[in-house]
Amino acid sequence: MGNITFEQLPQAVSTLIERVEQLAGKVDEVLGKAAGKDTGKRSLLSLEEVAALLGKSASTIYAMTSEKRIPYRKRGNRLYFFEDEIMQWIEQGGTSGTGSEEDFNRRLEALRSGKKRKPGFLQTDNKQQAL
Repeated sequence: MGNITFEQLPQAVSTLIERVEQLAGKVDEVLGKAAGKDTGKRSLLSLEEVAALLGKSASTIYAMTSEKRIPYRKRGNRLYFFEDEIMQWIEQGGTSGTGSEEDFNRRLEALRSGKKRKPGFLQTDNKQQAL
């Protein structure tokens, strides 16, 4: 790059910014890989990051945690999500993998027993008999 004139300055600054951003991205990528290999630390995701990753709202993620449909950790009032667990959960088709068949059957029976029925006088057979 030779001498830059005043008219060429905006283009030169734009090119410089673009190159710095590319370099910063490559440095972040290298440091991220090195940190993952060397330290063995698991990366945490916030509720908002999990919601964005799954394309769901934060309230939906809260509901999924209360139903134990998504892997999470809770410490006090804070929810924590590990990226590797979320990715594994997605690969498994979005199933928690923690529920057994017995648990499923117990929940199904609870739903069936809680099903409300119409009072006898509102059912169609009783209406026809009354007429």
